[in-house]
Amino acid sequence: DIYREKLCDTIRVTIKTTVSECAADAAKDSSLTPNASATIVSIPEKGTVDGANEGNDNTGAGTSKSSIIEGVTFMSFDQFMECLDMIYDHVLSLLKSAAGVNKFCLEEGISFKDEDALDKRSVDDGSNSRGNGNVSSSSSPSALSAGADLSHRSVSELLRLRKDTHSLITFEEMRRLWDSCLAFTLQLERISGQKAYVLRSTLLAQAKAFVERKHEANMSSLAAALDTERWMQCDVSAERQTVLDRLCSGRAVLSTQTTITYGDEQSEKQPVATVEGKRYRVVWSCLLLIEMIMSNVACAAHFQTLATNVVGKVSELLRLFNSRATQLVLGAGAIHSSARLKSINAKHLALVTQCVGVVQSILLHIRAALMAQLPSKQQPLLADLDKIKKEYAEHHDKVLEKFVSIIGGIVEHSLTPRIGMTNFDERCKLKDGSEVCCPFLDGIITNTKKMHQVLFSLLPQEDLMDVFSRIFAHLDSKVPKIFVALESDENVSFSFPETIEGKQQMISEVETMANTLNALPDVRPWDFGAMKFLSRRLEMNFAEDEPQTNINDIESVTSGEINLNHVSIDNDDSVQSITVVVDGDIPVSTEHVEDDADDNVDATGGDTQVGCNSNGENVDEGTKEPNVEPDLNHVRIDNDDSV
Repeated sequence: DIYREKLCDTIRVTIKTTVSECAADAAKDSSLTPNASATIVSIPEKGTVDGANEGNDNTGAGTSKSSIIEGVTFMSFDQFMECLDMIYDHVLSLLKSAAGVNKFCLEEGISFKDEDALDKRSVDDGSNSRGNGNVSSSSSPSALSAGADLSHRSVSELLRLRKDTHSLITFEEMRRLWDSCLAFTLQLERISGQKAYVLRSTLLAQAKAFVERKHEANMSSLAAALDTERWMQCDVSAERQTVLDRLCSGRAVLSTQTTITYGDEQSEKQPVATVEGKRYRVVWSCLLLIEMIMSNVACAAHFQTLATNVVGKVSELLRLFNSRATQLVLGAGAIHSSARLKSINAKHLALVTQCVGVVQSILLHIRAALMAQLPSKQQPLLADLDKIKKEYAEHHDKVLEKFVSIIGGIVEHSLTPRIGMTNFDERCKLKDGSEVCCPFLDGIITNTKKMHQVLFSLLPQEDLMDVFSRIFAHLDSKVPKIFVALESDENVSFSFPETIEGKQQMISEVETMANTLNALPDVRPWDFGAMKFLSRRLEMNFAEDEPQTNINDIESVTSGEINLNHVSIDNDDSVQSITVVVDGDIPVSTEHVEDDADDNVDATGGDTQVGCNSNGENVDEGTKEPNVEPDLNHVRIDNDDSV
């Protein structure tokens, strides 16, 4: 008892003296009042840091605890860490000495009265256990175990006094505290042979409180950044780009030692963020999100027991950015937010697309970095990140559709009224070529070009092609429908052209619009069907405009397709014939076949062979049916050089 009490008293005095001296130094550095300084150092001779000494009187213990609290809370983080380091050195030195004494007693067979009494008491109580020759019993509270227990409880109490302060420190400071306390715990457990559960639980609780408080601050900061975001492109510092590069190369944890600095003139900046070779133009709130996520990944890597908590924090940050960005831009909330934007334009949408894209590109790497810190049984928690990836993909698709709706709105509300002033029968008479397209179609071309000019410098090529493929598909469907709808609207004076020239003018202008849009850089050419639709609606037949083909000009064709809508056969009484193979589903016609001789033209359609003379009469096994007009469009002439 005497030796154990002496060791514990020595540890108590050492810890209190160290704390008092460090508190006095902190008071001097902080220019505290003399009374406060005196209170800090006025520690009674007896008392414990953790209040475990039941023999002290209550007044002395209360004064000691009060002074310790004041001294610990007044210290800065660096001063507290210096205090802990000194306590660790002194306490470990005392415990090592106690371990040496304990080892010597065991080797020499020296026993203590209290331990013998405990052994005898256990025998008298009917215990079945027997002595094995060693004097010390594992169930007896030896001096070493008592000193170790007092040491880690005392340090735990010091940490508890600063729990609020430690929840506000930086990650680097928390990591330093964690490493220092964990190293002391491991040495103490190795010396004493028992686990320091109290200190471990206190340290884990403080790390958890740090993560929780930091997450709350991150959520508030990100929400505030989004509310004030004006959706303007910002530069990416070299430090941030290095963090992205490390993440994509599987070295995300190593980036925790890189301190991101602001306002460093020597730091090289670039206008885009590069992820796996792809370049993204981002806004400030997106960079802030990436920084917060990387900080959480670092916490999961360093405090692995908290990795499951960190996964949930990362998910909440990603969902906050996605949902709030959707509200602010697609929902036009930025007009009423702190940013007070006048309107949401295509440039804002393009930057949102880029920000969503860069988050999508790093999500897989974030998932891999978190998976490396999770036990296999807890890895299903990462399924939430897979759901978030789908949510970002849906957001990306909605933004691309918004570009289409912008063009659609302009066409329907701003350009459609121009059609009422258009008369294609009159426009076909204009020979000066001053107006290539009517005001309606010209407005479509102009606004689509403006959209392309904005997006060309902001979107990657694959997104640009995707957007304009959607726009072209919308225009291809919408333009003919608008013409048809207005033609039947009694309130609009527009009507379809009646003359052949007017019909040709209308179709020609729509074709000009299609060709102009397809000529835009880095777009996927679209097969516009508007011209075919209008041709059917106008009941147009372009046979008169196609060149005549002389039979003498096609004698050398062995196999191919040729249009025989208007074939002039000049036969100078020589025996000449052609065989025309027609698809079985296409009617055969000789409507515009001119023949200057009496030779027949054999037209075979599927399994049917029809002989036609120059009068347009069919010759089929001796029967004649006048005025049968097979259609010879899209036929193939097989000429085997026979007459």
